[in-house]
Amino acid sequence: MKWFYIVSLAVAGLLAAAPLWLPLGQSRREDPSQAVYYDTLLAKVRSIDPATNTDNMSAGLQGHIYEGLYAYEFLKRPIELMPRLAADMPQISDDHLVYTFRIKSGLKFGRNPCFGIGPDGQPLTRTVTAEDFVLAFKRIADFHVESTLAMPLVLERIEGLKEYRDITRTFERGDFSRYDRPLSGVQALDELTLQIRLVKPFPQLVYVLAMTNFAPIPREMIDYHLASQDDGPGGRKPIPMSKRDPEVRDKAAVVGTGPYYLSKFDRGSEIELRANKDFREEFYPDQGSEEDRAAGLLDDAGKRVPFIKVRKYVYSQESYPAWMLFVTGQVDASGIPRDVFGQVIQPGVKLSEEFHKRGIRLLTYTGPTVYWLAFNLQDPVVGKSKSLRQALQLAFNMDEYIETLYNGRGIRAMTYCSSDLEGAAQAPSPYARFDVQAALAKARQARAELVAAGVMKPDEDLPALTLDVDGRDEPARRMGEYCIQQFARIGLKLNIKLNDWPTLQQKVDKKQCQLYTMGWGPDYPDPESFLQLYYSPNIQRGTNQTNYVNPEFDRLYEQVRVMPPSPQRTEIYVRMLNMLNEDCPNLLLTQPIYYVLAQPWVHNLKPHPYGVGNGRYTRIDVELRRRMGGL
Repeated sequence: MKWFYIVSLAVAGLLAAAPLWLPLGQSRREDPSQAVYYDTLLAKVRSIDPATNTDNMSAGLQGHIYEGLYAYEFLKRPIELMPRLAADMPQISDDHLVYTFRIKSGLKFGRNPCFGIGPDGQPLTRTVTAEDFVLAFKRIADFHVESTLAMPLVLERIEGLKEYRDITRTFERGDFSRYDRPLSGVQALDELTLQIRLVKPFPQLVYVLAMTNFAPIPREMIDYHLASQDDGPGGRKPIPMSKRDPEVRDKAAVVGTGPYYLSKFDRGSEIELRANKDFREEFYPDQGSEEDRAAGLLDDAGKRVPFIKVRKYVYSQESYPAWMLFVTGQVDASGIPRDVFGQVIQPGVKLSEEFHKRGIRLLTYTGPTVYWLAFNLQDPVVGKSKSLRQALQLAFNMDEYIETLYNGRGIRAMTYCSSDLEGAAQAPSPYARFDVQAALAKARQARAELVAAGVMKPDEDLPALTLDVDGRDEPARRMGEYCIQQFARIGLKLNIKLNDWPTLQQKVDKKQCQLYTMGWGPDYPDPESFLQLYYSPNIQRGTNQTNYVNPEFDRLYEQVRVMPPSPQRTEIYVRMLNMLNEDCPNLLLTQPIYYVLAQPWVHNLKPHPYGVGNGRYTRIDVELRRRMGGL
């Protein structure tokens, strides 16, 4: 409690010094046409390759560089899809197996040496064709590319994709001639017409094509950046990673159509995006609600985007130093660390007077992400006892957890998908409650199950468990300590291991964790995006990270994933959610309520539950920022 008091004093002192704020790296004569947006990253970006992206942090960055055929309307609620690189919505055959897409003409990739160098010594570009989308699908299906998120979404649904993947197994990793092989289910009918042929109906396909994973990829990037023209299989030999400069390798191989290109990439320090000079004409939306209008979100309607020319990200391993950057005006938006929440937010979810006087704005919204403690069901302890998993859920005081660790910023997760999705309200888990007596009864059953499985002897205590936590900072430690206290209620000892995000991902992928912190942000607004996490064939594909196996669940999943919206589909979703509730592959935690603070000079911020790349709409009032810096 003393440390909390010192932190509070530090924040108060910084607020008193607010007139001296000077944004990080900002010139006294900053050109308004070169507005810079400053932000922090609390976790290292794991991937800047759309094929290998698996996490929200990477997707958020990639969304400014890569684009899909479709995107979500920035302001409209309920959410609505719109064409982005597609000219319009797809033509769909009567049997719902053939989708035909027209691509906008004149789309250009960001300039890159892979397209050649012009007479002026600058990299060239070229227009996007349907073949670039075909290559994106080939890379996702490629056996040599770790597309653990995107590949399971489409592998058994698109004609020829599985066969193409099998063919790529026969090629050496560095032999990119495999991309010359045809893919029967994804074809370019002409330069601007893409056709996708399905094995069976896939109602979520258009949502999937709004993901950056399926952004177009130019073949020139593969041949120039990922291979040399040395002798080797197919005439191409990969440049060994050990002989390539990591920053050059990562930065130069990023070639997209988005409003920004990657100008600097130091994974653990700083990332910089700069406006793509060849970005097409795109304009700020002119449709929104009256609430949007009152909030000033339609003031820039019809103006060309992006407004911001440079986006700078600084990596901060801990949340409190990142908070200090916001308080001192060095970054433009921020979350609120737990230890200062009471100093910033007053009862009634109102901003404190000190922050209100500075013109800082508060945005709150509930995200569709569900957080949990995931069980590795291949583990000989947690995987052998369903009663143990249920006991741990019942022993967890979620209301106290939300209030103590997150200042009330969350709602209890009641089932295995977000609360606003189809069927969720009809399938609450019977174990998503705090009931110590029921937990103890389940713990007794767990002992019997583990004895029967040969995991422990009748007179032994429950085996100790190990929880791998995402993060190495103070909040991560508190999370671990809280879990230790909860599990002690049923006589179970818990060991904690702290990890950074990439390390935790690697350990989970290699099935080295017993119990670990994780969550899932759905890729599209359909329970199927959650349910595919428990489909047993996805264990090998990387998305079923709990290693859950249930033949009846698999059968229902194969049935429901081809069904259009209907009461019958909802009924099956409810049955599947109830199966997960009973089998308890995860200890359900929360759906977060996000609190975001924005500096007064930042405009056009509206969080979207699914869309990425909306930084193109953000605007900075450079003159106001200069004045508030006391210059």
